[in-house]
Amino acid sequence: MKRLFLLFTAVLFFYTSQTLPQSSISFIKKGKGRPVIFLPGLGCKGSVWDSAVNKLSAGYCCYEISYAGFAGMPPDGTFKIDRIIKDIIKFINQQKLQHPVLIGHSLSGFIALKAAAENPDVFSKLIIVDSFPFALAVYSPAITVEKAKQQGKIYEDMILKQNDEEFKKSERAMLSGLISGEKDIDTVLNWMMLSDRNAIAAATYEMISTDLRPELKKIKCSALIIGTWKGKEQLGFNKVTTPKIFAAQYENLKNKSIAVSDDSKHFIMLDAPEWLNSQITRFLSE
Repeated sequence: MKRLFLLFTAVLFFYTSQTLPQSSISFIKKGKGRPVIFLPGLGCKGSVWDSAVNKLSAGYCCYEISYAGFAGMPPDGTFKIDRIIKDIIKFINQQKLQHPVLIGHSLSGFIALKAAAENPDVFSKLIIVDSFPFALAVYSPAITVEKAKQQGKIYEDMILKQNDEEFKKSERAMLSGLISGEKDIDTVLNWMMLSDRNAIAAATYEMISTDLRPELKKIKCSALIIGTWKGKEQLGFNKVTTPKIFAAQYENLKNKSIAVSDDSKHFIMLDAPEWLNSQITRFLSE
């Protein structure tokens, strides 16, 4: 019985979940050591990062963050990126984390960039996975923020006006270009369908309508930018152009390196977990 109690205690120590009171985020903690915070993409749970966390937790203290309103988490008012960032900083202070690494995918790559620009002394390193500081400018280089806001409003209205069946059909079609495996598509689609539609729409609008490129100059820590091109060939992405596209978007980020996956679509942690984990491990050890 004593051995079982000790085992149970050890499991709790290395893998704990907690919902923070009056907060837009919750977290799962695994491992011990240097703190690494993982942020999920649009509509996803923090567990989308399980492969990387299971790999890193042998030597790092990993925190998988989930957002209110995403993947079945109860919504907590209107989704606001500024509030997410405020609650992440509050969480870091509450947990007494010393210069954590911040890793974000897609929407959360954008959130991570904004958090690091607004809090330049908090984070030791950034890892941005397939995300841009101003995505619409990739496809329309001359676009203005005002035009981006108009485009964002179109997307926001479209998301809100669709019924569940229409939303599910459009999301499945979109995810097929972002994820290779059918099982993984089903998992992410289920998370999207469990998400609060208002949160999805609000997050999409904020990301589309904001140009973070000028703010990148404020980021002090080193950053690894990881990109993909598979699934985006019709938009001009390929093995040659993709590093140049990322370099142009991140021109104002001084201390950066860029790595591009040739074997995965947008959800690299699902399509090519071993490659992604090797990039993360290498960068953290530098």
